[in-house]
Amino acid sequence: MMKNHPRWIILSSLCLAAAASSFSKPHPSSKLRIRQVLVVHRHGDRTPITPMKDEDYWQKTLPEPHVLDGIAKGTTLIRPPEGGPKKHGAAGRGPFGQLTLMGLLQMVSLGERLKEELEHSHHAEDDESHPFVNQGRLFTPKKPLHPSRVKVMSTDFPRTVQSVQALLTGMFPDANNSPIEIDLQHTNTYFIPDPQPRQYKQQLALESYLSKRPHLAEREGKLRELAHRVTDALEGHLGEGAKGVSFGIGEEKDASQAKTRQPLAWAQLSEILVCLHSRELLPPTLSEEDVQAVSNHVAWRWFENLGHPVLAKTAMWKFASRLVENMQRKADEHGAESTIEMTIEEYEQECIEEPWLCIYSAHDSTLIGLLCVLQLEQPVEWPEYGSALKVELIREENELQPTKMMQHWVRFSLNGQVLRSTWLTDDNNEPSTMVPLNQLADMIQSEHELFEDEGVDGSGLKYSWRDGLLKEH
Repeated sequence: MMKNHPRWIILSSLCLAAAASSFSKPHPSSKLRIRQVLVVHRHGDRTPITPMKDEDYWQKTLPEPHVLDGIAKGTTLIRPPEGGPKKHGAAGRGPFGQLTLMGLLQMVSLGERLKEELEHSHHAEDDESHPFVNQGRLFTPKKPLHPSRVKVMSTDFPRTVQSVQALLTGMFPDANNSPIEIDLQHTNTYFIPDPQPRQYKQQLALESYLSKRPHLAEREGKLRELAHRVTDALEGHLGEGAKGVSFGIGEEKDASQAKTRQPLAWAQLSEILVCLHSRELLPPTLSEEDVQAVSNHVAWRWFENLGHPVLAKTAMWKFASRLVENMQRKADEHGAESTIEMTIEEYEQECIEEPWLCIYSAHDSTLIGLLCVLQLEQPVEWPEYGSALKVELIREENELQPTKMMQHWVRFSLNGQVLRSTWLTDDNNEPSTMVPLNQLADMIQSEHELFEDEGVDGSGLKYSWRDGLLKEH
């Protein structure tokens, strides 16, 4: 860490400072039961958000209207009474920023894969030695995957709505009479870390402050030639209004920048290059190494800024806390799993109250924001199109101690790779693969502060996060 780098101090409850070793992992004799699964996924492949010159080419990559009508069948979009949200800068216009046919098929495949992961086969035999009941599957033949047990939410972008409709098509291939609601109410304000406008008026100032830290400024100075070279190479490909597009943490356009020659924002460069490279449309002066260099810097930049706990909480606390609240409600349901067969009506009533599976259709920035606010290990690669963060609520059951209060655990994985929690260590002082639900809830509510060191524009408390609010001091 560089000299005069701002330091941040985390104020947490005592249970987070020194977690009891008895809660480091489930007891070896316990059985584990999946009680609820939350899936937060990125939309499928899309066209560039930035307008490009060859609109006809990009239009032809989109699914035909009758295909979109087909995946929308059986779903109902729920918007607030006052209407939809203000259009976000990353929503795109015309054929830009839209889900492609390739992206739609990706999401159908994701739905099929999730169905296979979540359902216990009729023909599968239970293995007594397996640590998980039902071999770790959420649904069973007696309690099958059914639309009534699923809750769906999405940001109000065409590409995310169509993505989750395609996912549901793969998950429920047989036509049925059980419509699925997709809740779009106010999700654009807290499903993404960079809503327009931000949740808190001080957030833009915080983003700007963090993005100007010396080590970021030094690295971006070294890469400035790359940014200008890529911008120049793309000049002939950009359509009308391309330079007015603005989105991303710490990359909102500043009026003062209009007076000087500026390269496109890093997030914008990356999203254009990824779309062009995947279709072999890169300008001849750019290489695959250039694409990788830009993508790597964007990933580093996002994690470096959103990895600061004050900004992570500011940007993603509302969404993360709601995910935890969902699991707490499910954990609080009365009674253990019954072996007595229930009626479909009883099942549906139970699931309307507390869904078994919650699906959230969102963006790569959503996944990055959640990884940061939940303090999970960083993935090796940036979450590609159709990536899915799975959050599993797991109940520990012990037949030898039936009167003991049942502990609930949470496990995270991204595209099948388990992500360990860096804020809690196990008996070997390694990041935990599962964390107690109650301690996760405490961590989400913990307070954070950002101080300025002496000699950097003064000293003292700069920003704080307390009681669900960002405050600038």
